[in-house]
Amino acid sequence: MNNFAPHQIEFRPLKESDFPTLAAWLVQPHVGKFYQKSPITREDVALEYGPLVRGEESTICHLAFSGAVPFAYLQCYRNADYPAWADIISVNDGISVDFFVGEPTFLHRGFGRGALAEYLLRIAFPWFAGETWAYIAHELTNTAAVQCSRAVGFRPLRTFLEEGVELMLFRRSRIEDFKPKKDELNTS
Repeated sequence: MNNFAPHQIEFRPLKESDFPTLAAWLVQPHVGKFYQKSPITREDVALEYGPLVRGEESTICHLAFSGAVPFAYLQCYRNADYPAWADIISVNDGISVDFFVGEPTFLHRGFGRGALAEYLLRIAFPWFAGETWAYIAHELTNTAAVQCSRAVGFRPLRTFLEEGVELMLFRRSRIEDFKPKKDELNTS
């Protein structure tokens, strides 16, 4: 059963008042396994995400909502604005996207794929209008994230190491007119 329709997903910039929700998501086992591997407190969340909310860094970050319920965190940034990251992935152009579904009840229902596809279309590429490519990286064992990214048009580019962990770098073109097929939205 398809539980997702693109018009049901809305985005709002992250606010300081969202930090308790974000902190609760970051300690969820499914998020901690791949996205937030070290323990984090509400104070840590404020220190890490505060500069993003205040516009002190060039990363933009949003929450995805279905109706009035927030369910995912997404962020994107120009690779050139973060030279250390660009060196790690050996890419100087384009944007990188990071995201996770934080709300466990939204897992494996198509919301991750829907949020990622719509975020690229409605937020990331319009915000960084001069960029042609989007990149996303996942540990190979994070099969749900790999399937999600592939379903919205990301294709494997190469592996790389980040802090001793092997990740796959995926790339997707801005001009790719890719919409997930209904049958691809039934999982993850």
